[in-house]
Amino acid sequence: MEQIIYFMSLIFFFAFNLRILGALHIENKFEKFKIWEIKAAYFLISLGLAHMLAEIMVRFYELLDGLFI
Repeated sequence: MEQIIYFMSLIFFFAFNLRILGALHIENKFEKFKIWEIKAAYFLISLGLAHMLAEIMVRFYELLDGLFI
């Protein structure tokens, strides 16, 4: 069950973080016309944040699962 929660949370938080990062306009911090580097930065930052948030969801599930047994 933890793997399902992790994977679904990872997908959700990845999309959520990607939208937030797009709204922040961090491409202004990069050199002009460095499209590949900007997209890679968006992807890696979003994936890292999504992993941390998905791990929090799994830990939260384990905590709640332990309380109700």
